[in-house]
Amino acid sequence: MNILIVDDSKAIFSMVSSMLESGGHKAFWAEDGAKARDFLKSGKQSIDVILLDWNMPNMNGPEFLEANINEKFTTAPIIMMTTENSPEFIKKALSLNAAEYIMKPFTSDILFNKLSLIEMMI
Repeated sequence: MNILIVDDSKAIFSMVSSMLESGGHKAFWAEDGAKARDFLKSGKQSIDVILLDWNMPNMNGPEFLEANINEKFTTAPIIMMTTENSPEFIKKALSLNAAEYIMKPFTSDILFNKLSLIEMMI
């Protein structure tokens, strides 16, 4: 699968992309929600799944989810990956159409289990 990682941390991108590539997936990176939206709108690359951080500059995770509801620039399932773990944050992400939620830090087993759930949905 082609997976877009939306996170302002290059270290997180490197770690998650290594996990994904070890599982045969291809990783792409956007440093914030605005860059991710532009990347997706460009249509240069089809994306199967989006891994979205909550806290980022320019456009954070919830703002990205809200923009996608209004602009419909992707139909790819979106997995929030964040350190935000309160029930209010989880409810908010799911109410904005996030398909799944992963707590940072996570192992490759957790990531691949979530991706397996998503694959059953698409």
